[in-house]
Amino acid sequence: MIIAAPAPSSRLHAPVAALVEELFPELAHEYPRTLWHRSTDHALIRCRGFDVPQLVASGAADLGIAGYDVCVEWSLAHGQPLFMWALPPVRTSFVTFCTVVGRAVSTVWTEYPAITRAWTVNSPTLRTARVVPLHGSTEGVIRADPTGGGVLLVTSGETLRANGLDHDVPLLATDVCVVARTPHPAALGPLAVSSLPELGMPSFCAVPAATA
Repeated sequence: MIIAAPAPSSRLHAPVAALVEELFPELAHEYPRTLWHRSTDHALIRCRGFDVPQLVASGAADLGIAGYDVCVEWSLAHGQPLFMWALPPVRTSFVTFCTVVGRAVSTVWTEYPAITRAWTVNSPTLRTARVVPLHGSTEGVIRADPTGGGVLLVTSGETLRANGLDHDVPLLATDVCVVARTPHPAALGPLAVSSLPELGMPSFCAVPAATA
């Protein structure tokens, strides 16, 4: 079995590191830049976290370990549902719309353009807003744009507060999950994936949930 997981340079690496190291204890003795590893039972591809769903969908990996937000964004962007299961909580965060209280928003800056479009299309005030993709660290841009809002990942909320963004609306909660193309994947080491809680798409998303 080939497993895709975030590389050490990915922001998702820390939340999945313990699980990956349990499956591949030999990683502790490898060069940090080694992005391909094989053990007795599994092979591992370490990559950018946002690329994990793509590797799974394309067949390059049998299973992926990634953030739920990443998998939802990929599925919406490509119109292709995937099967997802929740792992035990590691670091719950929220994909959140934020802006300044009282601001009339006409531009939404975001690293989640597909999720943002799916959510704003049903909003009476944001339906016609322009969605502009960025690659993270958007708080300063949102604060500087007098008509700006944003959809971004929030964990503690400290960066929002530091940049004067005091109005936020959670769109979805996210933590680490397993993603696959099929509804009955093989066990992930000692972990029976199909026995984990299943995760569907958020209610505001138009992509149909994956079916067997």
